[in-house]
Amino acid sequence: MKKKAENKEQSFFERFCSAQENKARLSLILAAVLVVGTIGSVCTAAITLKADSSVPSENLELNTAEQFLARAAIEASESEEIEFVSAEDYIEETTSVEPRETKRGGLTGEHVVDVSDLKSLTDEELVEAIKAGKAGVIARSDIDTDQSQNQNNVHHGSGGNAPAATDTPTPVPTNVPTPTLAPITMVKYQLGIDISEFQGNINWSKVKADGIDFAFIRCGGRGWGESGKIYEDTKFATNVKNARAAGIKVGAYFFSQALTPYEALEEASITLSKVGSVTMDLPVVLDWETGGGYRTENLKGEDFANVITAFCSTIAQNGYTPCVYLNTGDINNRLGSYSGEILSKYKLWYAYPYSCYSDGSMYKAGDTIPPRSFSYEYWQYSWHGKVSGISTDVDLNIRIMGKTTLNAPEVKLTNTSITSGVGQTIDPLEGVSAKTSQDETTTSGITYEITDESGQKVSLEQAQQKIGKYTITYTYKDSFRGSVTASATWEVVQAVSPTPTPAEQEAETSVTPSPTPAEGENGDNPTPTPVDQEQGGETTETPTPTPVDQEQGGETTETPTPTPAEQGGSGETGGSSGEGGDNGGSTEETGGDNTAT
Repeated sequence: MKKKAENKEQSFFERFCSAQENKARLSLILAAVLVVGTIGSVCTAAITLKADSSVPSENLELNTAEQFLARAAIEASESEEIEFVSAEDYIEETTSVEPRETKRGGLTGEHVVDVSDLKSLTDEELVEAIKAGKAGVIARSDIDTDQSQNQNNVHHGSGGNAPAATDTPTPVPTNVPTPTLAPITMVKYQLGIDISEFQGNINWSKVKADGIDFAFIRCGGRGWGESGKIYEDTKFATNVKNARAAGIKVGAYFFSQALTPYEALEEASITLSKVGSVTMDLPVVLDWETGGGYRTENLKGEDFANVITAFCSTIAQNGYTPCVYLNTGDINNRLGSYSGEILSKYKLWYAYPYSCYSDGSMYKAGDTIPPRSFSYEYWQYSWHGKVSGISTDVDLNIRIMGKTTLNAPEVKLTNTSITSGVGQTIDPLEGVSAKTSQDETTTSGITYEITDESGQKVSLEQAQQKIGKYTITYTYKDSFRGSVTASATWEVVQAVSPTPTPAEQEAETSVTPSPTPAEGENGDNPTPTPVDQEQGGETTETPTPTPVDQEQGGETTETPTPTPAEQGGSGETGGSSGEGGDNGGSTEETGGDNTAT
C-alpha cells in the first residue's frame, strides 16, 4: 500500500524519466517535433529569400533542432527508415534559378525575353548571350518609342576627291587609228539609292526608268539627342511595296544611335518587326552615324564593336543578311583594332562620297571607285543625287557585283577604199561595224566625219557633188574603254558612161521587139513589095509597080501608070525612060516591042 501511494505522488515528467510510461514519452517526442518543425520552417522561409545565402555555422538553434530530431527519430522507431536532408541542401534546392521558358511575343517566329533579365546583364554578358542565340528579341511593348524624334538626318559636306584611275585607261583620242589595248579587269555594278519618308511620294516607275536597280529604305531610327527614343518610318511598307512592284530590289536600314548592346538589341527588335511584314531582297543594315552633338559622339573601341555585334547577330539569327554602314573614320578611328573582326563577319556599306558627283550626276561605266585595303559591297558615292521620280536630293550608291574582263574595242571596215562618180549617192556606213570591249558586234554608236585633201570638214552631200579625194574617219565610243577609230579613203571622179557588159547587152536585146512587115526600117512607108523585100533597099512611098518594073527589079521613083498613048510613043520617051535608069533595060529594047504592038 505504501508503495502504491508513492507511485501516485510521482509527476508525469518523473514517470517519463523513469521510462515507466511509454505513452507519456511518445507524447513528449511528438510535441518536440512540432516545436522544432515550426522553428525550422520559419528559418527556411527566411533563408530562401536570399538565394546566395548559406547556413551559418553559428546558427546553434537550427543545429540543435537537427540533432534533436535525429535522436528522436531513432529513439521513436528503429524500424522506420527516415532520410534526413540538411538545411544547407534544402536551401540550395529551393533557391536555385531554373532556365525560364521564353514567352512568345508579337513577332512571328521570334522569342521575346523578359527585359529585367536582359538589363541585369553586363554588356559583355549580353553580347555573349546574343551571339549564343539566347537573348531573343525584345517585345515592342517594352521598347520606349517617341515619333516626335523622327528627323531627316541630312549629310553635310562635299565628300572626297576621286583618285586618278588605276584600273581604267584614258579614253583614246578620236583622231588616231584603232590602238591595241591590253585586256583589263573592271567592276560590274548596279545603281542604287537610299531613301526615307522625307523623300515624299516617290514615282518608282520613273526611278526604275532612270537606271536605278536597288534601294535601301529606312524602317526606323533613334533620336540623336540625349534621350535617344526610337521612332518608325511611316512610309516604309508603302515604299517597299511600290519599289518592288517597279522591279527594284530593296533592303532596309535603321538609323542607329545605340550606345550599348541593349539599345542595339532594341533597334534590331524594332527592325525585325518592320521587315517581317514585307519581302527583303538585300541586307538589313545598321546605319550607325555620329557627329558633333550626337549622343554617339564618344562611342568607340570595344563598346562600338559590341553595339554592331549585338544588332547584326540578332538580324542574322532571324534569317536576314546583316550589313553595317560606316565611313572611313568609323573604321579606322572608332573601331580601330576591332575593324578586322567586324568587317570579316558582316557586309559593309561604305560611305565615301566623291565631290565630282555633287552636281547630281550618277556613276557611269569606267568611273573609279575608292581603292581600299578592306572590301565593300555597297558604296555611297553621292549625297546630292538627282533621280527622276524623286522631288528631293537623294543619296546615290552602287552595288559591286564582281569583276569582268574588258578587251580592246575595234572598228571594222569591209572596204577601206571607195570610188564613186560625181553626183552618185553612197552610204558611208555600209559594211561598217564595231567590236565592243565585251567581244560583242554592233552597228550602233558608230559615227563618221568626212574631210577633203586640205583637211577641211565637208558634208556627205558636198563631197558627192565635187570631184576630189576625201577621208572618212569612223569613231566608235565603247562604254568601258573609250573611243576608237578607223579610216577609209574615198575618191569622187568624173562620171563616165560605162561600157555595157554582155549581160546588159543581152538584157537590152531581149526587151527590143522584132519589127513587123509594116514597121521596120521603112518608117511610115506602105508594106514593101516583093521586089523591095528582095532588093532590101530603102524605099519611099511608091505605087504598086507594073509588071515591067517588077521584071526589071530596079529602084523606082513615084511614076504614074503610062497611058496607051504614052506606051506607043516615040523613042524619045523610051529614051527618057532609059535615062531614068536604074531599071537596067534600054527603052529601045522594050519600047520597040511596045511600038510594034
